[in-house]
Amino acid sequence: MPMPHVSVIIPAYNAEHYIAETIRSVLDQTYEDFEIIVVDDGSQDGTVAALEPFGSSVRLHQQPNGGVARARNTGVALAKGTWIAFLDADDVWLPMKLERQLACIGAPMTFTDRLNIGARGDLPELQSLVTPMQGGDIFVALMREGNFITNTSVMIRRDLFEQMGGFYTGLNGTEDWDLWIRVAERHEIGFVAEPLVKYRFHESGISRNYERMGRERIEVITRGLMLERGRALDWMTRRQIWAETFRTNAYEAVRAGARGRALAGYARAVSAWPLEMQPYKEAVKVCINA
Repeated sequence: MPMPHVSVIIPAYNAEHYIAETIRSVLDQTYEDFEIIVVDDGSQDGTVAALEPFGSSVRLHQQPNGGVARARNTGVALAKGTWIAFLDADDVWLPMKLERQLACIGAPMTFTDRLNIGARGDLPELQSLVTPMQGGDIFVALMREGNFITNTSVMIRRDLFEQMGGFYTGLNGTEDWDLWIRVAERHEIGFVAEPLVKYRFHESGISRNYERMGRERIEVITRGLMLERGRALDWMTRRQIWAETFRTNAYEAVRAGARGRALAGYARAVSAWPLEMQPYKEAVKVCINA
């Protein structure tokens, strides 16, 4: 059986400092049947110029700035592969990434563990040390435990991506989590327990905007619970999901120094599910350190 052709989709916005390293990490893959599609999302720096040395190895599409979800959707629309692999313009793949994932393509979507690089703060280098990861039927886990799937590690069948309608463009920072939940409602998801990607943190990245991310977390969970399987969940599971969502928002507010907003978030978490001790413990720490 011939091995599948993979389309690597890289959305780029003002990525001149990192995109060459990102492209080289794809070209260094041990699996070689792939195409690279870069969607330049209205960059105003030297992103396009940084791609010139790669010549025909990269297909470049330029469009006005419309956000990363729209850029990824455009890339998939241009793709020729049966499998889609996503890669952000500042992240890096390890050489065996595609080969390892293609060895377990029984599932229509797979993801891997990751290494954290850049401004990672107190996060360990290996993400799975702080974020439990699992494959299989993870519909509830993705909502109750948060997004443990790194976009840069994902491979998904192109026909499934199109069936799901792609990324929801009404989100900007959690659009990937929203898609994984929709996929997981209907399919088991494969997990490769190796750190095959490097995820780069930035002080000014989308994920550092705790207020925006908090609003989007609530929207993602609301959308997930409106799905057929979400509506069928028992009341206890639904309340536990909301409790963890509010606790996460509170925790991120603590990291941003927003003490009042954090305590309000912990109160919402306790109200949703008062039997979980973690919000109490974290709230006490906030008060002691005030």
